[in-house]
Amino acid sequence: MIRKTVSVIAILLLSGFLINGITMTQNLKRLHAGLESNLESVKTLNRVQSSIIDKNGELTKMLATMDRADKGLDDAIGKTDQLLTLLSKVVEYNADTLRLNDQMLKSSADSKRDIQSISQNLAELDPYMKQMDEMLKKLAATAREDEQYMEDMLNSTRHMNSKVPGVSN
Repeated sequence: MIRKTVSVIAILLLSGFLINGITMTQNLKRLHAGLESNLESVKTLNRVQSSIIDKNGELTKMLATMDRADKGLDDAIGKTDQLLTLLSKVVEYNADTLRLNDQMLKSSADSKRDIQSISQNLAELDPYMKQMDEMLKKLAATAREDEQYMEDMLNSTRHMNSKVPGVSN
């Protein structure tokens, strides 16, 4: 009964980990898609800014400012790319975790099946073990009786030998 309860609790825990992993993976995929959209918007903005600066050559101050902004955007794009790479790794790790959870769930089910089979086999052996125990008890009783009988025979032989001259005990 305790094993069954532990098995059920273990399965519930594994299910919880599995659901949690699936939920986290879905949320990370949504975040990943949003960041990719943001990256495309930043690249489009960068192209628009570049064309405006080219058309307005007399605005050198604005160009210098835009160059700094462009560098900042490039840095942001680089960081966003790094973040996307890291998020992709997290998604891969979550997928690996899900596979591992599936394997653990299968192993738990296999163990449960094996334990049930062992329990059934032990239950089937129980009557035979009781019968063997009874036989061994009877055999022990018979051995005690035989021992007593042999002891009595030895004592009788010694007694008879003591009465016969020249026979030593």
